[in-house]
Amino acid sequence: MSEVVTLFADKRWKAVIDYRTEEGSRSLEHYFEEIADLHLIIEHGPDWNFLIRCTVTLNRQDDGEEQNSVEKALRQERSF
Repeated sequence: MSEVVTLFADKRWKAVIDYRTEEGSRSLEHYFEEIADLHLIIEHGPDWNFLIRCTVTLNRQDDGEEQNSVEKALRQERSF
């Protein structure tokens, strides 16, 4: 089961938080701007004693492919 919690569009960070429930695991996606807000999300969410894992990533359209691409590395190499 997965739920998405979005307060505003185009936030910088994405956290996927998995909780243990009586029905199995429950996954929540949160989008937020400041990494310092993560603790508030966890404190406000379901009981943190049932937290299985929290995965935080940059909320990028390309899933980081452009950042880690060979083409980008070549462009940076040529600029030196």
